[in-house]
Amino acid sequence: MNDLKQKIKAIIFDMDGTILNTEALWDLSTKDLLQHHNITNISQEQEEILSKLTGMDAIASARLFKEYFSLPGTLEEIAQLQDAMAMNHLKTGMQFIHGFIAFQKKLVEHGIPHGVATNTRKTPFMFIIEVMKLDNLFGEHLYCVDDVGNRSKPDPALFLFAAEKLGVKPEECLVFEDTVHGFKAAQAAGMKCIAIQNETNKDLLHYVHGSITTYDHAEELLKKL
Repeated sequence: MNDLKQKIKAIIFDMDGTILNTEALWDLSTKDLLQHHNITNISQEQEEILSKLTGMDAIASARLFKEYFSLPGTLEEIAQLQDAMAMNHLKTGMQFIHGFIAFQKKLVEHGIPHGVATNTRKTPFMFIIEVMKLDNLFGEHLYCVDDVGNRSKPDPALFLFAAEKLGVKPEECLVFEDTVHGFKAAQAAGMKCIAIQNETNKDLLHYVHGSITTYDHAEELLKKL
């Protein structure tokens, strides 16, 4: 790990689906949101829209809900309702991705700065920080889309902001991500990117510099970059 510090000055992690297994829980909140509005029969087109929500910010998701499911209320009201429904699932269902804690401990031991940069909005983000004690792992380096005026990935703003706060140049950062929005944001920021591979992104790995399924293989992969 010591020799990695010569190539990588800092690591930025996405959160949902990258360090925490929260994607399925957000999917449950989507089902809750639609059921709340008595939507149970979903067309094939609507199913395809739902499959694109992974990694999307709350307002963009709300816009799709309004356009394709005709949900009432403002975009902000729709987003707030889904946030509230998500927190019901998040409070009991979250776990760290396999191997992450051991990998993060190595980063601390070798003095490699690291932080979180997520499209999740501030209210659910603060809730997740509290439940999972993320501040014990990342200190103050916990950043969400609110920190950059809601300029969500694939805009590179959030990754560039995190790099600045970590005190390194963008090209000195490595990103761990799991969605195409994050892959494109890292690319636009000039950062190398490692994918946490899953069924949703397995055909999109041409955007990244490598992939792992668990953090057990992270250090080995980083040495090959």
